[in-house]
Amino acid sequence: MQANPNKGNPSPCHGPSTANQRLRKALAKRERFLNRRPHLRAYQAEIDRILDNSGPPEGRMAVLGMLLQGKLLDMQSEFYKLSKLLQQDSDSR
Repeated sequence: MQANPNKGNPSPCHGPSTANQRLRKALAKRERFLNRRPHLRAYQAEIDRILDNSGPPEGRMAVLGMLLQGKLLDMQSEFYKLSKLLQQDSDSR
């Protein structure tokens, strides 16, 4: 967990923020991100659907970890395929 550098000393410009305010800001930031990358909306909808059924925060974190691990394994597989293609290309020269 990251320490809050402003704990007990809120920013003079913004004042203290509540968890609700931070959540609203994070959701707005996510919406801006998805507006710039609409092809990721389906994936975000899948994440939201899964998280809606994951129970308490501990369950949500476990689910997020599994989703990330799955995507990392997908990337590893694609990098392996790319590596093989590049190796074949260099061998044919």
